[in-house]
Amino acid sequence: MEKVDEVVKAIDEFIAKYPSATQFEKFKELETKTGYSKVYFFLGACLILSGLIVYAGGLKLVTDLIGFLYPAYMSFRAVENAPAVGKGISDEATQWLTYWVVFSCLTVLEGVAPFIVDYIPMYYANKVGIIVWLYHPKTTGAEVVYNQVVRTYILPYLEMTKTTKKEVPAAGKATTTKSD
Repeated sequence: MEKVDEVVKAIDEFIAKYPSATQFEKFKELETKTGYSKVYFFLGACLILSGLIVYAGGLKLVTDLIGFLYPAYMSFRAVENAPAVGKGISDEATQWLTYWVVFSCLTVLEGVAPFIVDYIPMYYANKVGIIVWLYHPKTTGAEVVYNQVVRTYILPYLEMTKTTKKEVPAAGKATTTKSD
């Protein structure tokens, strides 16, 4: 019972720390009216919300939310905390830009080859693990995938665009292509 009390206390401190996001005051009113801890109401609300998300969009929606919400928040923070213009890009911003490139590639791959969902056992559970590995600050998996896979295939095409110049055609004239 002591462990349960510790967990309840930790959750209570968490919801008190973020009152606007967790609707702390509403849960406090419920606690006062019913005599039950606000933590139980908070956990019930989280369970109902999670159930609705799974019911409405399935596991794909859950994995997409995991792959989008936290990285979007951290990307926003990286942009807002970026150094002044002309001083380069921060390591944090680079990490999140890399994550978005890799995440986009995975999303496109899933859209182009939807059969992989059926052929890989526990696909969405594995995808959640991969997504967390990609964005976790201790693993920076996105950098690994970017440097070893994505960059290897995309960089040659970027080099081709540098060597090819396209002239903008005037009205009614044909387009010409020149190489350096």
